[in-house]
Amino acid sequence: MSEPEAVVGILGAGRAGTAFARALLRAGIAVDIASTRPPRALQHHLKIYAPGADPVLGADIAVRARTSSGLVILAVPQEELDEVDPDWVTGTVLIDATNTWQDELLPGWLQAAVDEQLPTSMALAGRFGAARVVKALNHIAHTEFDDAAQPGAELTQRRALAVAGDDDARGLVMGLLVRMGFDPVSVGGLAAGRIMEPDGPLFNRPLRREDILRFAR
Repeated sequence: MSEPEAVVGILGAGRAGTAFARALLRAGIAVDIASTRPPRALQHHLKIYAPGADPVLGADIAVRARTSSGLVILAVPQEELDEVDPDWVTGTVLIDATNTWQDELLPGWLQAAVDEQLPTSMALAGRFGAARVVKALNHIAHTEFDDAAQPGAELTQRRALAVAGDDDARGLVMGLLVRMGFDPVSVGGLAAGRIMEPDGPLFNRPLRREDILRFAR
């Protein structure tokens, strides 16, 4: 019996979410994507910005992913995180691709972490406790994503992306990034994701492996 097709779920159908979807689809990975709009209303948007992605309800975002890749990408604005039910991603590896922007009105639980100067992924790991959170995909601009993903290039010639996580889930995410066309670099546990945030040294810079390794723990 053949293995089931790899499916990755994406929460968020904005510019970042659809950029991730396009790269995944080019790599031969199926995509389920959910937003605040119902699936029928999302269909036309996806035909333009992520043709081939399947619109689903938020509650169904991990249904297919759990039996294949086990991966869901969180790509919603942090100010809207209270709209994401933690039960939706139970049993998955949740890739935190979100960022904190100064003008956002954050949920109270996340603002408390920011006020304490904690890495935001640590707060998300508490909020989505039934998933394993890994920080990745947040420090590259969505406008650069299509050109930066180069699955046909040698690994050493690809753009490097940092990954932070506390267990073997980090390796699963690194494998996904390889398929998407990047050179993933582990920077340590989830707390190390601080260096990937907007005020960190890795944010929105074209990087090679050696650039990231300077900051790895």
